Amino acid sequence: MRALRKILLVEDDDFTRYMMREIIATLDIQAEIAANGQEGVDRLMADPADFGLVLMALHMPVMSGIDATRIIRATRPAPPSDVPIIAVTADVAYHNDVVISKLGMNGFTPKPLTPGLLLHMVDRFCQPDPSQPR
Repeated sequence: MRALRKILLVEDDDFTRYMMREIIATLDIQAEIAANGQEGVDRLMADPADFGLVLMALHMPVMSGIDATRIIRATRPAPPSDVPIIAVTADVAYHNDVVISKLGMNGFTPKPLTPGLLLHMVDRFCQPDPSQPR
């Protein structure tokens, strides 16, 4: 059986990173963590096929999640341009599918992220790539 693809968590807040890392570890999901949008772009570009999902904070120093998403979506070939990106935000202005879609993201989840919601996203987005050998 092929392993699930990893999650890339892009989050600048130390406490939120800690809490999400604990949830991810408890659920035994592989993940890499970046502290800002630039680190997230760099990690995704290094191994784009490894990731099934990007959980992206929006408001970060160095590079915002919005700018990081624009760079990812503009990159060819796919992946990484087609990797699902979910906004993880407490900003209610972004709790709207239309707004998020215009930013190039596939959806949003409010903070704090719950284990059940994370499992649902993993089931939906992180399944093994069927074109890759076992």
